[in-house]
Amino acid sequence: MFGSSMKGGMMVRLLASMLLAFLIFDVPVAAAVEPLPAIKAPLATKVVFLDIAQAGDRLVAAGERGVVVYSDDVGETWHQADVPTRGTLTALAFVDAKTGFAVGHDAAILKTTDAGATWQLLNFEPESRNVMLNVRFRDARSGYVVGTNGQLWITHDGGANWDRRTLAVEDWYQNHIFDVAWLRDGTTLAVAEKGVLYRSPDGIQEFTPIESPYDGSYFGALSPDGVAFVVYGMNGHVFVSGDAGNAWQEVATNTDQFLLDATVLSDGRVLLVGAGGAVLAVEPGSGHVHSAPRPDGVGINAVLVVGDAAYLAAATGGIRKLPLTELLPR
Repeated sequence: MFGSSMKGGMMVRLLASMLLAFLIFDVPVAAAVEPLPAIKAPLATKVVFLDIAQAGDRLVAAGERGVVVYSDDVGETWHQADVPTRGTLTALAFVDAKTGFAVGHDAAILKTTDAGATWQLLNFEPESRNVMLNVRFRDARSGYVVGTNGQLWITHDGGANWDRRTLAVEDWYQNHIFDVAWLRDGTTLAVAEKGVLYRSPDGIQEFTPIESPYDGSYFGALSPDGVAFVVYGMNGHVFVSGDAGNAWQEVATNTDQFLLDATVLSDGRVLLVGAGGAVLAVEPGSGHVHSAPRPDGVGINAVLVVGDAAYLAAATGGIRKLPLTELLPR
């Protein structure tokens, strides 16, 4: 997730499947003080993955039990990475072909400098009971991690140090933050549960709540062109704002499925995927929607498009590769 126009969303991948239990409710009261490394397993490629990213020509996916796999042959074969934690990993972000970050359970933040083959822990706090749900980087040094209980952390030195913030509204219940996106002018938006939106004028100053067009949970946000925000979440809701979040227009998606992840296609449309095999391509300007739900109805936790191929993290486990023309037939 490098740049606000890349992939987003998380509870997102929680509410997509039974992983909601893992990510929100099944955080242990007491955990081992020292992290345990992910177990190397022959069937590692079959676990439930929650994010997919690109590191140069390499594909990288992360998910439950701390499993990270990578492919150097466009998804034909996958290899399991060395990961120092076996907690579920929820999101990935690469800032260049070698350097990337992963986040997840136990407030874990990990970094790789070899395109995902090996990882080092930057942060691990099982006693906090926090789950980090997403990671975004503006550039190689400046990035965000967001998570449960209002956590929004900011780094300006490539993850070496973090400015830890707790965003809160009057109703604290389920104050989980799932994504961050920003515009070309620096305006930054954080999206959360119960229809909560936070905004900062530059992504550094204070994030304050703004009026929201919806009282259900937002699972993701992005800016396809650096000028407009697109936010999405529960029950097929998608909203677009062309004025930095002051006013919102709802997109008629004609689906009630949870929308869990999104990416921007080469033609400027926003590709959204989600529960029940939901697949939508939205034109932010016109609001036109091309709906192409998967015939098998299997939920999609995350999507990555590389060239004319789409990679889907299936809610039932594994990574599926499809021609983009098959995912979005005309």
